[in-house]
Amino acid sequence: MKEISYSLKDNFIKSVGRFKDRIAIENRLSSKEEEISYKELGEKVEKLAFFLHSLGLKKGDRVGIILENRPQWCITFFALSYLGLVAVPLDSRLPQKNIESVFSESKPKCIFISKENQASCGFIGEIDGVEKIIVVDLEKEDGKFIPFPTDVVVPKNFNTTEITPDELALILYTSGTTDVPKGVMLTNKNLCSNFNSLDKIKLFSHKDIILSLLPLYHSYPLMATLITPIFKGSKIVYVPSDWPEKLVEYLKTTNTTMFIAVPQILHMMHSKIMKKIEALPTLVRLYIELISRLGLSRIFLRKFKNAFGKRLRFFVSGGAKLDANVAKDFFRFGIKVLEGYGLTETSPVASFNPLKKQKIGSIGKPVPDVKINIVNKDVDDVGEITIQGPNVMKGYYQDEEKTKKVIKDDWFYSGDLGYMDKEGYIYITGRSKEVIVLTSGKNIYPEEVERHYSTTPYVKEMCVMGVLKKKGRGNIEYLHAVVVPDFEFFKERGEINLRKVLKNSFEVLSKDMANYKHIVGFTVTKENLPRTLLGKIKRYEVEKKFLPIILDEDKKEKDISFEEKELLESDTAKELLSCVKDSLEITSPVHLSDSIELDLGVDSLGRVELLCAIEKHFNIDLPEEMVAGEIFTVKDLLSKIEDALKEGSSKKDTKAISWPDILKEPLSDEFKKKILLRPRLFDYILTVLVKGSIDIFFRIFYKLKVEGSSKIPKKGPYVLCVNHTSFLDGFIVSAGVPFKIQLQLFFIAFRRYFIFPIIRNLVKRSRIIPIDATEIVEAMKATCFILKHNRVCCIFPEGERSIDGKLKEFKKGIGIISKELNVPLVPTCIEGAYEAWPRTQRFPKLHPIKIRFGDPVSSEELIQKGLLLGAKDEYEAIAIALRGEFKNFSLA
Repeated sequence: MKEISYSLKDNFIKSVGRFKDRIAIENRLSSKEEEISYKELGEKVEKLAFFLHSLGLKKGDRVGIILENRPQWCITFFALSYLGLVAVPLDSRLPQKNIESVFSESKPKCIFISKENQASCGFIGEIDGVEKIIVVDLEKEDGKFIPFPTDVVVPKNFNTTEITPDELALILYTSGTTDVPKGVMLTNKNLCSNFNSLDKIKLFSHKDIILSLLPLYHSYPLMATLITPIFKGSKIVYVPSDWPEKLVEYLKTTNTTMFIAVPQILHMMHSKIMKKIEALPTLVRLYIELISRLGLSRIFLRKFKNAFGKRLRFFVSGGAKLDANVAKDFFRFGIKVLEGYGLTETSPVASFNPLKKQKIGSIGKPVPDVKINIVNKDVDDVGEITIQGPNVMKGYYQDEEKTKKVIKDDWFYSGDLGYMDKEGYIYITGRSKEVIVLTSGKNIYPEEVERHYSTTPYVKEMCVMGVLKKKGRGNIEYLHAVVVPDFEFFKERGEINLRKVLKNSFEVLSKDMANYKHIVGFTVTKENLPRTLLGKIKRYEVEKKFLPIILDEDKKEKDISFEEKELLESDTAKELLSCVKDSLEITSPVHLSDSIELDLGVDSLGRVELLCAIEKHFNIDLPEEMVAGEIFTVKDLLSKIEDALKEGSSKKDTKAISWPDILKEPLSDEFKKKILLRPRLFDYILTVLVKGSIDIFFRIFYKLKVEGSSKIPKKGPYVLCVNHTSFLDGFIVSAGVPFKIQLQLFFIAFRRYFIFPIIRNLVKRSRIIPIDATEIVEAMKATCFILKHNRVCCIFPEGERSIDGKLKEFKKGIGIISKELNVPLVPTCIEGAYEAWPRTQRFPKLHPIKIRFGDPVSSEELIQKGLLLGAKDEYEAIAIALRGEFKNFSLA
């Protein structure tokens, strides 16, 4: 039977002796790569230990470590273990007062700090109680300790300090998400027993190469990327701080075999992979989807796995909950992800997924020698996770009261909530301190809600909180999210209507959640959410900052800065606020912090009208293409106006200031190239083949019925106005119109659906005009250009697919086109497409579909009807009355 040692020192010495000729550390931090063998590592550790001994440090003394991940961290940590010294590692990015507070409590006699950190932390003189500050000069290629004697001779009888299992080895100050940091005391036995548990599940071997990226002042990376690899004879690689940008490159070039990560890093990698897949041709994406779903990725999609290095065995995720969808995708692409669980207080690993039988979404089973129990269960068998074993901490440093609250009868009460299945696998549902308990008694775990709603690529990150708000005589309670959008993704997709896109995405995702878990309101912010270094959201900081704003929405200027107060006093700001109110017919106050879309209710067309009004008022030129994607708030708008005034950008006489003027302007040559007005023989043949195939497909699989096609005018110009419920709608229209009409028919569609190379080459010949939200003016001009050439346009007046299959409000863009060009509109109703493929479903299903064409209606008659229905202007009147025409189809 293998002899178990509970001494860090003894395990280190044993490892050095066993693997002396193997490489322990590969250092890529300097221009000259350095390799350190286990024998050399042992010598360096012993020399530093003797140096510390010569300074008078004795067993039990505390020593601070403020170093970046590098060989010196490893050498320092094990040198301390030689003498029975207690390591107190800290993050250099903590405010100086926090660092001083920790050190005043733990009272280290010595501090190891890098030269860079010494400057950033403000350590210029001595700190109270600290007898020695040892500066690690990282600028030297060999990274020698200063003042560490290079010619020191270690006596043979030096290594005599006996370390007992229960002696303290480490005090780790946790980065709390809802509380202040606490000093966790970990003994030699705690840390060594956790290594022994990992050793028994055969996770690491001497053949492994580990990339050390996560900060070593956290228990998870300390155990997984330092202690266990060294005790198993693995190689540790240190790389420069540019690793977030070069992660894949470092994984490949270092031949990493096991990537130790946190969910935040895996989410980042997953996002990049999915974006690359989305950029592939449709057929390629379908092939990837098919192969991955059949579980054949390791055979046919080896490039995915090999992209991270041919020796990579698997990813390990810990420190926070991993999104199950992310894990599933990695598995589908042939990359195994093993998730574990633990806390600083458990040294840290308490459970881990078995290598050969992992369950996605689970944190696995208890590791050997550790027991896990679920207590105080609710009706769903969800309760608090408690842990027992030799890995459980000694207690919180100098805080017996808090220790007694979490350790009861030798069981550690984690504060995490979860349940255990019949096979003993554990699932985390949330933190007891973070659970949102509604007045109805329903429990909501915010992490679960955040993971679900963050699956939309438009969200970079979010934090969900419960909000209790007064309304009338009573109160309402709902879930509110603070959302950081992925602005780069919005820009790539040509989207500027942040609020609208996010709202639509959340509506789709809400379909799969219980009603009480729906996000009802959300606040958009450009700032990243505060997180611990292992990726957990600091909820108390988010609530502290945003909850007062959410509860006090009507007083947005209450806490404005001095700079903004000065802005408000300027004549330009006063004129702008007045202009905005007049243009948008707003009676309530307008604030600089107001979102143009969220608070003022301005859509893409309204944005153009607002900019025209501002240009006219200030007599300046604000090119729509310049500001479309840059202006989100009134303050942003003010900044652009002031820049234009300073530059003397006076308005050109020819600049359009209204829709009639805008539509009279010539279409740009770039847009004209997208429009195929005169098809060639090849285009006729292509149309016959494509339309014929679409007709046959829908008639066979969807039993397509076409009604009223005789009502469609034989020649243009006119507009087919179609309700929008499905991904299939454009194809259904093509299948429903006669062949001669198909040759004249043009579709205005969002560019994001046509960004793939194979499709881009066909859109022009298919008479599809791809646009994005920043090109609304050009899109309107393009529509006019087509209609003026007596062609036909297909427009979806709702502007987006319906979430529930019901007819949405019609945008007034259709009114502008109809009135200014005086072209008839043909109401076109599609039934059954929502049931066949709604926007909430990833794949279509079979369901009968019908398309019906109504009688053409003129703008004059629509205006008359719309004004009687209370429309504010003729454009809106056409939109309202046109929607009413769909009553004939029983849809309005």
